[in-house]
Amino acid sequence: MSSSSSAFSGFPLTYSRRTSIASSTSSRALASGFLARFTGWDFAQEISRFRSALAAGDRVLDAAELRRLTSRLVEVGEAPPGTRAESELAAVLVEEFERAGLAVEVQKFSCASWQEESVVFKVDGKAVRAVAMPPSPPGYVEGEIVHAGSGREISAEGIEGKVALVGMTPEDPDFVAAQYARLAAAGASAVVFYDFASKLVRRIVVGIFASYSNGPGLPPPIPALAISGEDGCQLLRGRHYAQIEVRTRYAESATSANVVAYGGGEASVLLTAHYDRWFTGAADDAVGVALLQLLPKLLRGLRKIAYVAFGAEEFGAPSYSAWYWAWGSRKFVEQLESSGELEELVAVLNIDVAARRPLTVSASGPELREAARELLGGSFTYELDSPYFDSFSFSSAGIPALTTHSLWRYVDLYHTDGDVPEAVDWEAATQAGEAVIRLARELVERGRRALRYEAWREELKAILARAAEYLPPSAELIRLVEELSVEESVARELRRKALAAVCEGDPLEPGLPSCRAFPQFLVIEDLEAIDRFIEGGAGLTELAKLKRRWIMGRVRELPAAAVGYLVPLLSRAGPEGAREYLKRARDALALWLDRAYAETLELLRKLAGRAPRLD
Repeated sequence: MSSSSSAFSGFPLTYSRRTSIASSTSSRALASGFLARFTGWDFAQEISRFRSALAAGDRVLDAAELRRLTSRLVEVGEAPPGTRAESELAAVLVEEFERAGLAVEVQKFSCASWQEESVVFKVDGKAVRAVAMPPSPPGYVEGEIVHAGSGREISAEGIEGKVALVGMTPEDPDFVAAQYARLAAAGASAVVFYDFASKLVRRIVVGIFASYSNGPGLPPPIPALAISGEDGCQLLRGRHYAQIEVRTRYAESATSANVVAYGGGEASVLLTAHYDRWFTGAADDAVGVALLQLLPKLLRGLRKIAYVAFGAEEFGAPSYSAWYWAWGSRKFVEQLESSGELEELVAVLNIDVAARRPLTVSASGPELREAARELLGGSFTYELDSPYFDSFSFSSAGIPALTTHSLWRYVDLYHTDGDVPEAVDWEAATQAGEAVIRLARELVERGRRALRYEAWREELKAILARAAEYLPPSAELIRLVEELSVEESVARELRRKALAAVCEGDPLEPGLPSCRAFPQFLVIEDLEAIDRFIEGGAGLTELAKLKRRWIMGRVRELPAAAVGYLVPLLSRAGPEGAREYLKRARDALALWLDRAYAETLELLRKLAGRAPRLD
């Protein structure tokens, strides 16, 4: 990054000008002591040893040590953003990084904070274990319990003035926000969620929002609780009366911090995890933070690496924003951008919920996804980045970033009191750490040459080949794709403009978002599904999945052949009637590709005229 007369210039010293535990002088002393202790250490020999071990498939991370560190971290207990517990955990991380000989800076920032003080939930006078859902307001409520359904099947009939009981869904645990908003609007006095796991309780953020926008939202107006599935099922039988007393604290301007540790060089590769958590948070994300503590001694000699533990990942965006998570990493990106240092990053490697196999690598673009696939092989699954992770804060700013995780296989324990060290697959956690070691070495030693930039062109060519089956692209578009020469400055624009977190269905339907490249062409998938039905290779069940699409955070609707909403009508029309209707629909909806071609052509024209390369 930017040069300076100091041996620890650029990225690290940016933070010494901000509030920190260690001053810039003491940080330099720490780093100098680190180097002095290893004077004469043969970096080349050590690197060679680890390369050989990794190539041979030997274990270089100690799973027992990883488990010990994770268990120590979770002893602090729940650490919600902006609370004393989170601050105490940050101090533990500073101590551990300093013990490893790293210079440490603590970058503080303002965040929203919520914390449960106490919850009393009595049913017919008998206490039932319950927790508050963030950021539930405090309050006292009593009244009849009315079952409002579960998952997407919700009925608000007769709910006014009553305590609504509603079931969560494993299809999308975050769907509780939509359930809450609907029941609050119907006049419920409180909402009690029962889990899909029989004996666990879960914390998920609720609010009054219909989509995930970045702007301010409305504060939740009524108490929200969570109980276990087992207790919820007991309440489905007979009539019951509830008494609820919730005590919580909310602060709009609390303080969280990102803990940054570095080994003395100009950091170009960041290894990251988040340290705030709900409940014990062993997999989410104490394992990731423990790996950050172990990796420095395994990556000694690679001075271009910095280690960043983010605060306020689970919650923290002010003003009750619907996009409430990853606040600490977003503030980190903002500050790097304002200082001009963001452009100097080569890559960000994030670890979160690395607890089950097979692990998934969610990468910011085809170039990093394919580079990871070539290096790590077939024991992982690969996809584009997910808005659920801190890596997305960097991806959406154009920076190559990925997260190694198993979130999609950990939904049963996600944000529950069952996310404890005993639930972690330590082989998976160790595999995640070793994947990061391999990726970090490759990216530090080869820099941007490690990225497979040509994968962008291959991805776009494959999309256009499918689109051409319905509407041919222009000769100019074909030429620009063939001539597309992708290097880092072009790739950054593509990450910013050609990648998006896409949701399918109505905002008040369950469903997990996914990151897609050139999302304006997703209508092709709908047209192909319609063709399969016309040709007899698919039924109405597949068509029922075709619904509207929209981009998270941008409040933008995408082209879609949303015939899923017409399935009851198509069913009554019979096979021939349905086929005839869908042929007309397909021919009409294929014209959406004209708009997709125009949008892509405009982007490629701009890229063709882009200037300076980032080498």
